[in-house]
Amino acid sequence: MNKDKKYTGAMILGMHDALVEFIGMIVGLTFALADSRLVLVTVIIAGITASMSMGASNYLAQKADGNPDAVKAGIYTGMAYVITVALLVAPFVMFSGTNMVRALALMFAIAVLIIATFSGYVSVVQNRPFAKSFLEMIAVCAGVSVIAFGIGQLVSMTL
Repeated sequence: MNKDKKYTGAMILGMHDALVEFIGMIVGLTFALADSRLVLVTVIIAGITASMSMGASNYLAQKADGNPDAVKAGIYTGMAYVITVALLVAPFVMFSGTNMVRALALMFAIAVLIIATFSGYVSVVQNRPFAKSFLEMIAVCAGVSVIAFGIGQLVSMTL
């Protein structure tokens, strides 16, 4: 098996889970807390711990399936996860204490770029249609973000 293809699934797991989970979390926290520093601290702590959890979980899953490269698969998952979170949180570092709407807009643009880049990678390595992969990932991320926005609004109004 081509070395690039061998860990594509592990990277998709980390990258896509981070996108879905953290776009939703960042949107929800931004509107519930309205404090960029608090959002930043929360997301960094959650991102580091979640990346370790995802890497360890993929390692255990791969080990249970008898994959002799389970450690590498877990590392690829964790690294894809933490890199994705770092890219998503970067706008909140850049706009810390200022307009959080700008930070959110830039975060969404970065998410689209991550999805486009990874969809392009997958389309080349696995010979899959770019548009289908790209649109599917965008739809899932957008759906979770809308739900998280609603949750953030509800929590903000009730607490």
